Amino acid sequence: MLEINASHNGNAFTVGVGEIINLNLPENPSTGYRWILFSEVKPVLELQKDVFSASGSAPGAFGSRTWQFRTMQAGDVDLKLEKRRSWEKGAVETFTVSIHAKAG
Repeated sequence: MLEINASHNGNAFTVGVGEIINLNLPENPSTGYRWILFSEVKPVLELQKDVFSASGSAPGAFGSRTWQFRTMQAGDVDLKLEKRRSWEKGAVETFTVSIHAKAG
């Protein structure tokens, strides 16, 4: 399993077909800012889940968003995400990693 976080912005990774990739980025949706995935990941990757986990029980708590992908076939894909409010045009932050999936 490959674990990717905010410190890996701009990096490239090689994984095998069938492997799981977890991408975890800090987020506080109560402010309106959410990470949005802008990449078409199929057919190389398949999105398994997209969940937000609060770091505490207080309303509006800061936390992290996790995307889980499974590599489905060999190929290359760039995961590009933008942190933005849905009603605004520009992103306040961007995140990109390159994934190279290889067979066996």
